[in-house]
Amino acid sequence: MLGGIVGVTRFVLSALLVPLAGCAATKPATDFTYQDVPAERVADRIFLADTIAAVEQCSPPFSDVVVRRPTFTGAPPPVDGGCGGAIRAGASWEYTDAVSRVTALHDTVVREWEVLLRSGPEAAETRALTATLLHCLDRAGFTQRGPGDPGLESYGVSQGDVALDNAAQRCSDETWYGAGIAAQRLRTLRSVLGRHEEQINQIAKLRPVLERAAVPDGGRDRARFGLPE
Repeated sequence: MLGGIVGVTRFVLSALLVPLAGCAATKPATDFTYQDVPAERVADRIFLADTIAAVEQCSPPFSDVVVRRPTFTGAPPPVDGGCGGAIRAGASWEYTDAVSRVTALHDTVVREWEVLLRSGPEAAETRALTATLLHCLDRAGFTQRGPGDPGLESYGVSQGDVALDNAAQRCSDETWYGAGIAAQRLRTLRSVLGRHEEQINQIAKLRPVLERAAVPDGGRDRARFGLPE
């Protein structure tokens, strides 16, 4: 009786493995592995922010997808630079089309990422991480100041109280809140990027297009824009 069950099981497994193996064999190999991109290089490696910034002589765009550990003291991280200007206005249609495609993918990823972070399991994880930070603040003598559910905003964090912000930073380091939030954001971002692997691989091919199509002549007049040859 047992042999019959094993035989049936092997048959079923074989039937399942054949189509799975076929799918694996026919799935095109990709040269670009988004999972291997370091947290601080997502904007540059996936959305070509470094190339756009170099061509247009601006601060790197798409800084909202660079995952950093949250901080409550010191200068805030830089915001997206205002790329464009005269260089983009005088660029060829290939260049502006490439930038538009990169921007469209970026915007889609960010929208999906925000939705995922606000979803049930991820929102619950954020609340749990935040609760550890707030309990630490309570123990340090900083309690909720404003109305609403307990949170960084209702506690007044990052609203100008230097003593509170310093305490929040210490609590963030002590409770691993910052590391936990950064890990969650990177994990969920990579999850969203995984939905767009084919588009990411197409975007990666646009880097030389961005470089050579910066001006209408395809790059021969780069000197008049102060760009390297």
